[in-house]
Parts: sequence; C-alpha cells; structure tokens
Amino acid sequence: FDWCAVGCLRELRNLGRSTIMINYNPETVSTDYDMCDRLYFEEISFEVVMDIYELEHSDGIILSMGGQLPNNIAMDLHRQQAKVLGTSPESIDSAENRFKFSRMLDRKGILQPRWKELTNLQSAIQFCEEAGYPCLVRPSYVLSGAAMNVAYSNQDLETYLNAASLVSKEHPVVISKFLTEAKEIDVDAVATDGEILCMAVSEHVENAGVHSGDATLVTPPQDLNAETLENIKRIVREVASLLDVTGP
Repeated sequence: FDWCAVGCLRELRNLGRSTIMINYNPETVSTDYDMCDRLYFEEISFEVVMDIYELEHSDGIILSMGGQLPNNIAMDLHRQQAKVLGTSPESIDSAENRFKFSRMLDRKGILQPRWKELTNLQSAIQFCEEAGYPCLVRPSYVLSGAAMNVAYSNQDLETYLNAASLVSKEHPVVISKFLTEAKEIDVDAVATDGEILCMAVSEHVENAGVHSGDATLVTPPQDLNAETLENIKRIVREVASLLDVTGP
C-alpha cells in the first residue's frame, strides 16, 4: 500500500495539486518529508481524518490507496458529508460487507460457493451439516483475514464464530462452503466509472486456504486454460461495473 500511496502522491503533484498524507508508520516511503506538501503522523481513524479534512479545507479524501483501515471509515466519513474521491463509500461497503457482496453476486447470477449469513449458532450448524464440512467463517471489514477460519466440525464452528463475532461486531459474519484442493486466483485491476482499464491475473502456487500475504503467486498464470481465464476477466468486469469502481 505504501507503493500505491507514493504513486498517488506523485501523480497528484504532477497535476499541480497540494497533497496531505496521514500515516503513523515512519518506516514507509510515503512519510518521507519530500513526498507530500503536509504530513500528519496520526492514526487512521474517523475522528482524526475528519479533523484534518476540516482543518485543511481539503477538496477530497482518497481512501483506496491505504488498505483496510481507510475502507473501514468510508461510511462514517460519508455520513459526515466528507467528499470521498474514487469509488463511493456505498460501493466500498457493498464490497466489504460479506452479506451484501454475496447477495449481489447471487442476484447477478455470478457463481460462488453456497453461503449463509450468521443469525444464530443453531442455524449455522444446520447450514454446515447440510452443505458439508469444511466451511469457511468470514467476518466483514477485517484486516489480513483476521478471524477468518476453516471449520471442520461443529466444535470448530462454535469457536470460530465466537472469534469472528468479536472482530466483526457491527458487520455481518458469513459462512460459506469451503472448496478443498481448489486453485486460488488473485486479480488486481484499475477501473474508472466501473470500466476496467487494466488488470493482472495471478495464480497461487498453493491451493486455496493460504492467505495472499503468505502465499507464492505467479503472473501471468501458468496453469489456467483460456476459457477459465476469460471467465475470470468477465466476472471482474461485471463486478467492477456493479460497484461502479473508480480506482484500484
């Protein structure tokens, strides 16, 4: 994300715009003194960002280059009528909220593993027994897959649901069928007004279940046939259009 932030700062300055960086990590390039016009070593929280936004009379806030934490405060900033540049906070919420995103895919006929929103433990157990273990517990708005676990039994499920509910108190927890020995594919893309400008498809060396931050990836993919690759690109275009993505 540091590379994204630096690239964004440089492009804004090339356009003649004054830039402000909020970052509390001094080990990053984006906190170098000559990277921006003004630097705040502050936590990335709604209160801090809103205070700086009002103090500086900013034209807008770019969240999409900062990773998970900025996305977490998108709706709070929107409710205070702060101007968020790029993908709208409503679309960010539709992507981060597991229930909303899965429901959107279902409505548009985009295939995904069988899923259910957590309402209570008994209904969760019933779903997992019907779908068959293993099942994936997925909280919303989390950093680096926090509290995301694969349950292989009712006991696992109860333990992981309790952990997920603590991490994702204000947002839904979704359970989905976990496909074993499945190939995992990452797609990084940039869009404007929902139209993809460029994308890169990467293939995981390990099967699904290893977090992208710990996995080994290769691009272009080495073990995908042309039909599968085209289907992946088609789905990416559909999702970008549905969410009206502007940015990464």
